[in-house]
Amino acid sequence: MSRSDDLRRVDRALTRIGRIALGRQAARHRAERSGILLSRPSIAILACLRVKGPMRLSDVARDTDLEAPLVSRETRVLVDGGYLRRGPHPTDGRVSMVELTPKGRDASETYRAAADAITAEVFCRWSASEIKQLAAQLERVAGEFSRPLGG
Repeated sequence: MSRSDDLRRVDRALTRIGRIALGRQAARHRAERSGILLSRPSIAILACLRVKGPMRLSDVARDTDLEAPLVSRETRVLVDGGYLRRGPHPTDGRVSMVELTPKGRDASETYRAAADAITAEVFCRWSASEIKQLAAQLERVAGEFSRPLGG
């Protein structure tokens, strides 16, 4: 098998993994397991704020790779649901910040724990060493995809 054949196999596998991991069925399974019945964009926003802390909406959009109007719409839903709090920026009065409420933090942590449990089930037949190697290789793949091409 040639290098280009192997690279096509890699591309197909990555595409399939992405489709499976980010698809509706997987999201539904994580939602049912966690009991957190929020949209995928809302879950992404909560996770971003859990990891990074209070942020401007434009930063949330950038870090979640979601369109700004979608982030704005989902944020309104999350504020109305008591998951987020909106407040003034500490140094720029023209900008508002969003942050998790205790309800939002609990929801995000519960969802993350359910997702972690599902991942553990998927890889239950893998040894700790195999998982460590896979994690290192996937981190390397992510790094390679993150670097600028053609230069």
